[in-house]
Amino acid sequence: MSELSYKERLKVQLMRNRELDLEPSSQKAIAEKFGLSRVYVGTVIENHQHGPKADEWRKKFAAYAGMEEG
Repeated sequence: MSELSYKERLKVQLMRNRELDLEPSSQKAIAEKFGLSRVYVGTVIENHQHGPKADEWRKKFAAYAGMEEG
């Protein structure tokens, strides 16, 4: 089985959160938490944004969503 991308892992985590009635359950909730636009959050998750700042945001999004490292 192939490894899932960051985007796929985050999507699965958001779906789990939604089923368990936990936050965040959407990219919109992530954007609101960090005061970012939904478009920017989407481009970071899609890996269209590069560099240390985007990497830092991806780590923050993953931690907030409850994703494990790795």
